[in-house]
Parts: sequence; structure tokens; C-alpha cells
Amino acid sequence: MKRFFIKILDFTLLITLLMGIIAIFDYKIIGSQYQFSYNASLADKIERLKAINEPKIILVGNSNLAFGVDSQRIEESLGMPVVNLGLHGGLGNAFHEEVAKQNINRGDIVIVCHSDYSDSDTISDTELALLTYDYKDSVFPVFRTKDYKDLLKAYPAYLRKSYLLWLLQKGNKKEDSCYSRDAFNMYGDVIYKPEEEQVDAEYFENNASSLPKVSEICANRLNELNLYCQEKGATLVVAGYPIERGIYNKYSIEEYVEFQNELEEYLECPIISNYTDYFYPYEYFYNGPLHLNETGRQVRTEQLIDDLEKWLKEK
Repeated sequence: MKRFFIKILDFTLLITLLMGIIAIFDYKIIGSQYQFSYNASLADKIERLKAINEPKIILVGNSNLAFGVDSQRIEESLGMPVVNLGLHGGLGNAFHEEVAKQNINRGDIVIVCHSDYSDSDTISDTELALLTYDYKDSVFPVFRTKDYKDLLKAYPAYLRKSYLLWLLQKGNKKEDSCYSRDAFNMYGDVIYKPEEEQVDAEYFENNASSLPKVSEICANRLNELNLYCQEKGATLVVAGYPIERGIYNKYSIEEYVEFQNELEEYLECPIISNYTDYFYPYEYFYNGPLHLNETGRQVRTEQLIDDLEKWLKEK
């Protein structure tokens, strides 16, 4: 029995050693292979977030923000610097909220624009999260201790793909696409949108958005974020997101009103928008649901500014 336990211990130590060697090889030799990817822009967004310590507007959410607002226009209208942290729905709501926590200060207005409120408080795609991290020091603090287990499970797949990119010398390639780090401006908005990626109305026949839902888990976490903001002297609000509206609708206006009513019952922070004000025709969208073209981006921006100005007058 003693020999058996010794063999188990030796095997465990060997596996630990091999994993350590692989991790060091990955970090020192393979390194970053996604420096110019769309998700690599998070490092730039965090850099801007940390550089602004005066009262600012922090936009929190998925790609509906990255593709859907004109931050400079908001900045000029409200007289406050804007940081657009919108990135990728695959990372999950909790991830985006943690990004905002990297620098929330007194006087900040934190605007959450999720497109769904029914998450389970996990990172939706942990392999994508590792690709987003890609050994950027500023991104690592976004991960919570509870995320580490799932990140470790996803690490072999991330490592395999990084290794192949490194081996074939195909990593760190710039792409002529909206899904590129270079597609973002200094605020964190995607402004490069090649015309060939524009979809037509028929695209939405099979790709219509789902009706958002609310989970107690998500609502409780947002209420905790609300308290966190209050402790920092900041204010948390929730605003609308772009919803396509046309002949391929699956849900009624009343269903969206019911969703908003349910969300208002759960949340302790203000909802400054009417979601039905964010219904837009298909021609305002770029390459799919949530993503707006330039016309849609300007219309959505003006609606958000109106919501903010109205809320500020009433608070």
C-alpha cells in the first residue's frame, strides 16, 4: 500500500512538472499569437479606462456597444469623457462588468447595456477568454478566483491553437475586417466596417434576436455592482440595446414591455431607457443582430444621449 501511494505521488509530481514546463514554454516561447485580434482591443480599452480618473461615462456590455455607439458624440453632448468597454457576447455579462471595476471613481456614470439578463455568472466561452487575455497583464485581473477552474479546463485547447499558429508562423496577423484590433478608435468604438460585410434584410429571417430574459443570479450580481459603484461614489444605470424590428419579428412589443417590467422589479438601480425606443429597422444593422452600421450607430447614440439627459434632469 505504501509503494502504491509513493507511485501516485511520483506520478502527480511528474504531471505537475510537465504542466509547469509546458506553461513556461507557452509563456516564454509561444507567447501572444493574437496581438491584432478583435478581442485584443480589450487591453486598449482598459488602458483608456485607467488613464481617466476624472468623472467619466463607462459603457459596459457586449458587441452591441462596440458596434453601436459614437462615444465622441456622447462625450461632446454630456461633457464627460467616455470609455466604451463593449466587446464580445461570448465572454458573458459578468466578465464585462469585471472589466469596468478596474477603475471606477467618484462621479463616474456606469451604463450597463446587456442584451440579456439571464446569465449564470460564469464566463460563457473560457477559451475565448484566454484568447482575450493572451498574456496581457492588464487583462488578467478581470478574472475572478471562481473563473480559474473553467479557464484551466479550456487551456489545452487554447494552447494547441496558439502552438499551431506559432509553428506555422500564422499568428499575430492583421486582418482587413471589422473583427480586428485596428477597427477600433481611441474610445473603444468599432469604426471600420467594410461594405462587403453589410447584410440585407433577408439575413434576419433565420438570425433574429431572442427575447431577453432575467435571472435572479444576474440581477443579484448587478445589484452588488450597484452597491460597489455607490461605495466608489459612482452611479450605475441600465440602458437599452439595439433590437431589429421588421417582417421577421418573433416577439411582440408587449413581450418586451413585460421583460422591462420584470427587470425593473429585480434591479435596485435605475433603468433609464424604454427598450421599445431601441427598435430599429433592418437597414440600420451591419453584419447581424446587435451590430449597427453608421446610420444605426448615430440613431442609437442620439437615443442614448436623450435617455441620459432626461435621467440627469430628473435625478
